[in-house]
This record gives sequence, C-alpha cells and structure tokens, in this order.
Amino acid sequence: MRMTARRPIRWIIPLFLAPALLFYTLFFVYPALDAFRISLYDWTGFGNNAKFIGLKNFGEALRDQYVRLSLSNNLLIMVLGGALLFTLALYFAVVLSTPTVRFRGLLRVVLFFPYTINVVGIAFLWLFILNPQFGLLNGTLDAFGLDRFTQVWLGDRNLAMASIIWVIIWMVIGFYTILLQAGIDNIPQDLRDAARADGAEGVTLFLYITLPLLRDVLAVAVTYWIIDALQVFGIVFALTHGGPAKETNTVATYMYSVALPQESPILRFGYGTSIAVLLFILVVIASAVYFRLIRREAVEF
Repeated sequence: MRMTARRPIRWIIPLFLAPALLFYTLFFVYPALDAFRISLYDWTGFGNNAKFIGLKNFGEALRDQYVRLSLSNNLLIMVLGGALLFTLALYFAVVLSTPTVRFRGLLRVVLFFPYTINVVGIAFLWLFILNPQFGLLNGTLDAFGLDRFTQVWLGDRNLAMASIIWVIIWMVIGFYTILLQAGIDNIPQDLRDAARADGAEGVTLFLYITLPLLRDVLAVAVTYWIIDALQVFGIVFALTHGGPAKETNTVATYMYSVALPQESPILRFGYGTSIAVLLFILVVIASAVYFRLIRREAVEF
C-alpha cells in the first residue's frame, strides 16, 4: 500500500502569525503612523485644542538652532565614538578569538557585563565617578598628584560630550566585541593556517585575511551603531539632561525637552513629534545610504 505524503495545511502559518502581527500593528505600526498625523498639528498633547498647521512644525524644526546642535552631537557620537568603539571592539574580538589567550571566558564576562546593566544605573555610577567634588576620577588624580588635570567633567560641552561618548562606549563595547568575535570564529581555520604558511602574521594576517572575511558581520555591527548613535537618549538624559545650556542634547533628548519640558508649563507635543519624525527619516536615510555604499556580493567561505 503506497503511503501519500500529507500536504501541509497552509492556513496554519498565518493563523499562528496573526496574534503577533496584531499586537505589532497595534502597539508599533499604528503609533508610528499616528506620529506623522500629530506632527501636522499645533497641540499640547492634552485636550481637543489641536490646530492643524500643516508642515509648519517641520519648517520650524529645520530652522531651530538647537535641533542642528543636537544633530551635530549625534553625528559626533556616531563618527568619533564609532571610530573608537570599533577600534577597541576589533582588538578585543581578535584577542578573545586567540586560543592561546588565558581567561578568555572571564574577559568576555567583564566586557559584556556593563551591557547588562540598566542605563539609569550606569548613569548614576558615572555621575559618581565624574563628580567634580567627591568623584572617583578627580579623587584618583589628586591622589597621584595630578590635581592640575582635575575637571568639571560635565560642566563644559567638549568635556561633557567626551565623557558621554566614553560612557556609551564602555556600556556597549561588550555587545560589539561578542558580535565581531562570533564573525571571526566563523572564519575557517584552514584559511588562516594557509595564510600563516605563506608568512602572514599579526597585523598582516588581520588586514588581509580576518578583516575582509569579517566584512558582512562588520557591516551589520556598523548599521546597529548608526541607528543607536542617532537615537541616543537614556544615557545623555540621565547624565546631563542636555546641559549645560542645552549643549549636550541629542535629537532625542531635545525632542523630549520640547514635548514634555520640565522647566516650562508650555507643552509642544506636535512640534516635538515633528522632530521625532525627522529623526525617523534621518535614521532611514542614513541606513539606506550606508547599505548602498557597502552593497557587494556576500562573502562565502
């Protein structure tokens, strides 16, 4: 008796996907689309006093000097912070992928641990470290007779931005290191052995074998970083609240300060939402341009 294969019941797949799609649409897609509508109104966020003003919010946002300053801070985090982050992450990834290195498991835990801590907890830790009066950093400099290097680390835009970038790198470097290390570990060992047989070692092996074969993983990691850098909010808000004098705001923190200001009773929810929409458009454009620049055939080995 010949057994016939049971045909798959095609309607089961959409049936199982329906609840997830419903919740995703209700809690993500609808609010995102509604933000575009709200950005066209002059509205405080409460009551029925919304006044349709078209694209005036967007025009004001493009002329707002603090939007431009906030965007420049995002770009500073993305470019300068990204260069330092990926330099360190690649170094640590190579080290952790070397079999002869001892305590690799412990090093992974130490690097990844800050990524598991809540952003507010990290901010409080670094607020203590950077405090100009009793902070650990200035105290350590004083203890070693380097008191001339003590600073009010969050009281000046340049120092505050440098501190913010460092704290962000300290917080996320474990994630990017593990991501890149996974890519390095996926490179066939025989390729590296063949390169060593031809005399490639150290920097040469990294530049001509490891880095080219890591291109796809590195592209994903850089994409994550671009999106994260353009959306930075929590660590900046908790460390500086955008100060001093709104000079360390990112686009996200400035949007929040406009929509829900703490120092003013005037709420501009419509204007703040227009800044959020511009940020969304910027993230999409930046990601699309980056993918366009790096688009090549996938690496196969």
